[in-house]
Amino acid sequence: MSEYPSDGGNDGPIVIANEFTDVVVRKVETRNGMRLDIWSPRRGSRVLLDAVALDCLSFQEPELITELLSRNPGQ
Repeated sequence: MSEYPSDGGNDGPIVIANEFTDVVVRKVETRNGMRLDIWSPRRGSRVLLDAVALDCLSFQEPELITELLSRNPGQ
């Protein structure tokens, strides 16, 4: 059994959506290594996160995420 969860061999982007927004997530190879590409079509914004940034997100307190969600991007 693998230490890491398997995606079942599915290729292509993952779309996560609800009534408020939709986000497209995909794994991309860059000159500097593998990144997670997170794109918000409604906002037209995109971020590429490497393993260190994703690891940092994984140990944040839920209150930080709540604070980030309360901000109004673009103002």
